[in-house]
Amino acid sequence: MRLLFLLLATALLCSCATRVTSLQNDQNLVLKQGKGYVLFGIQTNQNLKTINISGPQNIQLTSKDIKEGTNYLLVDIEAGTYTIDRLMLDNYWELVFDDEESWQFDVSADEISYVGHLEVVRRGHWYPRINIELVNRSSEALEFLEENYSNILMTNSVVYGGPGQDRFFEFLAAQLEE
Repeated sequence: MRLLFLLLATALLCSCATRVTSLQNDQNLVLKQGKGYVLFGIQTNQNLKTINISGPQNIQLTSKDIKEGTNYLLVDIEAGTYTIDRLMLDNYWELVFDDEESWQFDVSADEISYVGHLEVVRRGHWYPRINIELVNRSSEALEFLEENYSNILMTNSVVYGGPGQDRFFEFLAAQLEE
């Protein structure tokens, strides 16, 4: 019975998620009321199928954006608190995250919220061991924004919205004001 309920809940959640893709050009969009930019870093040693994220706007990152290597995604979504719920490695392996606090992040309205770097390292094929962490690499994220989205960066402040606290972006903003 539990398995049936879990399958139905999974199907319902997957069908309600909005598939998003990273912004392709450096044009500063006029954000709608209550929306902000979110910047994800993803580093993996394999192509991933999907990442499901729940929150004010349920979203799904697809294999188009989460390929093997290091990827960044800059997406405009509703502001609020989000949780990474599940990760589909391929057609056979799915991971469900139970510890919400470790996988939660906040998106602020009218700002760029860097939420961390999702590192997924898989070892083995038939019985894989998988290490997954959401780590903070604020300086690398800022370099990426400067190189690829300088127009958006000039008109929007950057804040850290991932687990824990980081004052790096606040420190930089204070240095620029002096």
